[in-house]
Amino acid sequence: ILQRMDRTISNYHIENLMGRSVFALSGGEKQKIACASSSVLLPGIMVLDEPSSNLDMAAIDDLRQVLSLWKKQGKTILIAEHRLYYLHDLVDRVLYVKDGEIEQEYTPAEFDSLSDGTRKEMGLRTFSLSKLKPANQYQTHTARQMELQNFCFAYKKQAPESLHIPNAKLPVGETIAIIGLNGAGKSTLARCVCGLEKKCGVLQVNGKALDWKARLKHCYMVMQDTSHQLFTESVTAEILLSMDDEDETVVEQILEQFDLLEYKDRHPLSLSGGQKQRVAIASAIVSNREIIVFDEPTSGLDLKHMREVAQSLKSLAGQGKTLLVITHDPELVMASCSYVIHMEKGQIKENYPLDVNGAKKVLNFFRI
Repeated sequence: ILQRMDRTISNYHIENLMGRSVFALSGGEKQKIACASSSVLLPGIMVLDEPSSNLDMAAIDDLRQVLSLWKKQGKTILIAEHRLYYLHDLVDRVLYVKDGEIEQEYTPAEFDSLSDGTRKEMGLRTFSLSKLKPANQYQTHTARQMELQNFCFAYKKQAPESLHIPNAKLPVGETIAIIGLNGAGKSTLARCVCGLEKKCGVLQVNGKALDWKARLKHCYMVMQDTSHQLFTESVTAEILLSMDDEDETVVEQILEQFDLLEYKDRHPLSLSGGQKQRVAIASAIVSNREIIVFDEPTSGLDLKHMREVAQSLKSLAGQGKTLLVITHDPELVMASCSYVIHMEKGQIKENYPLDVNGAKKVLNFFRI
């Protein structure tokens, strides 16, 4: 057993993780441990359920290496997945399941040749990033800006700073994608923008300086783990909780928009991960805040629901809201965003509009 364990640790390159608490690991590191723990038993069949959910590009690349290792070992690998592009040049067969039955079977070449219209009808995400193009058609960007001043922050007993942005200007009234690897400072930036971290700079919007207290009333955040912000005993009550003026007619409209109407009396925590995510997004939409932050809003969502989220983001931006979208999902970026912040080591490496050149930069990042 010990020899098998040593061999597995070496094969998965997880020597640096041994001895650490599982609860202190990143999502990608946990994924590695889960794969290694399954593999050490030497099973012939490996089954993965949405393994790329919440992983950044480096972790997805590690996942591809694990899958390649299993293929070389002759294992049968079955992957249930919405995000498909990372499986390009890796899978040998594609099974399309509908209503509990295998409706179609494809070779990789046949699957890759499906038209965009066919893929959309089937509810499938793209199989190749090269086919992605921005939906906003390189629109002209607003002249209004918000300014981050002295956005520098370090968690207790942690050095260097998790965030170091002395000054940055961003457009108001647009959907801004925040991209970067895990640990780049994306979530810390979002928490500081929303005022969830007290000692972190000043946000200036339309000439008005907002300290952390003012930002709490000005911003709304949809967390990555939405279970942390679902409090009531029904979906309807959850949406009403975010409204300044309660209106059940509006609640029913927003629930219908997000395919949640049939669950309006269900306890939010009894829903699936994707459904809970949509409840939290619906709550953000009715909150009437000027700045809304979304942390991985399409985690685990299929094409249909990803497009619904993208459409809602574009609609909110059309109302003049400023949206910050932390995401590892290039399809969401292309479908809904008009501006990009690329973060690295707690700093803004670069920020740019999602025009022709911006689209190339985004796709290059997601191909690491």
